[in-house]
Amino acid sequence: MARVLLIRPGLGRYYSGVGAGLAVTTSPPVNLATLAAVLDRAGHAVRVWDLEASPQHDLVGALRSEAPDLIGFTFRTPQWEQARGLMALARNLLPEALLVAGGPHASSLPEQTLAQTSLDLVVRGEGEHALLALADGEGPRRVPGVVGRGFAGPPAQRVEPLDDLPLPAWSLFDLGAYTPRSVVARQTPTADLESSRGCLAQCIYCTKAVFGRRFEPFSPERFVASVLHAKDAGFRSFNLVDDSFTTDLARAKAICELLIAHGSPLPWTATNGIRVTGVDTDFFRLAERAGCRLLAFGLESGSDERLRAIGKGATTAQARRSVAAAQAAGITTVGYFMLGLPGETVQSLQATIDFAAGLALDWAKFAITLPLPGTPLWAAWQGRLSRDFDPGMTGHRPPRDWFDHPDLSWEILEDAQRRAYRRFYGRPAWLRRRLARTLRGRAYL
Repeated sequence: MARVLLIRPGLGRYYSGVGAGLAVTTSPPVNLATLAAVLDRAGHAVRVWDLEASPQHDLVGALRSEAPDLIGFTFRTPQWEQARGLMALARNLLPEALLVAGGPHASSLPEQTLAQTSLDLVVRGEGEHALLALADGEGPRRVPGVVGRGFAGPPAQRVEPLDDLPLPAWSLFDLGAYTPRSVVARQTPTADLESSRGCLAQCIYCTKAVFGRRFEPFSPERFVASVLHAKDAGFRSFNLVDDSFTTDLARAKAICELLIAHGSPLPWTATNGIRVTGVDTDFFRLAERAGCRLLAFGLESGSDERLRAIGKGATTAQARRSVAAAQAAGITTVGYFMLGLPGETVQSLQATIDFAAGLALDWAKFAITLPLPGTPLWAAWQGRLSRDFDPGMTGHRPPRDWFDHPDLSWEILEDAQRRAYRRFYGRPAWLRRRLARTLRGRAYL
């Protein structure tokens, strides 16, 4: 039996000085909860530290008292800076422990992650099989998906069928640390749940380093079991974190129908994974009856030419229809837009601002496009990165400090972002809609 400690670093300074943190819901990480359940089922002793929710003040004492044999880290690029510090601390205090990292950043840049840390190994892709093999004591060179110093094992092993995975080990988390509300989570604690893994889309700004370009679903029955399990654990809502929930629309509808049959056990949101292609009015009506209160759409641009250039596989006309159908069903809608896409012009920026203002969205977010590790855009814009670029810069430095946009000046991009927010939220029509929904009791946020 191995003693295993799983760690999610905090976000550090990522939201310092901006108001975006008010829209961020902190939920227990479903990836670590699932990994912990797999290890526990095999007889290993598992602990989880989520430093995003509960920063540990006595890390030194806690590491010494835990004395784990294996420490696993999962982190996204904005968490890189804190993750690297935690790894150095763990190596200094526990020189014999096996230090392993996974998740989107490490999977995208395994060799660089190893070179810049005191890690022993990186696990690329889905981690359940690989981490269990390492905890069982298998030699890392033989484990699929494992990269070490000077070697890379066989390709990562997919988890299929997903229904074979145990339900997340929520008992390892203090749910009291997840009760602060955000503007997108009214009933907390809220559970992040997955009903599928992978995405078939070809968007150039998105990484496929963990789940790949396949779509692998849980069955509707297994997903609804995870919802009931979350309710029993003490969660008061859930957020769907799928990359592409509606890829199989019949399955998505079946999930909604099962939730309705169980009395819509928890209100829920989907801040990702709702594509405007292939959905219909019936889906949105079912989702609302099943407890859905908010859906977010990745709309990106008001220019069909830009949408084609980034491989979105969707059109502005499809976006209009889907947003209108979700609104008609009584669901709060959020639109995500990207300014400064490849080939962007002043005219296409204005088209996006006009497009967003013409939609019946409740909320909109306008972000300046960034090239993140593991994405085709990262590869295309490598020559635009600052010579002293370090991944930690993405978490706390203005983008103009770490890359040079190939098409537009930062003055133009930042001005477009300011104008987009003023235009969207300054419209009398938006204010009237918010007031009407609030008075009818239909405003989720």
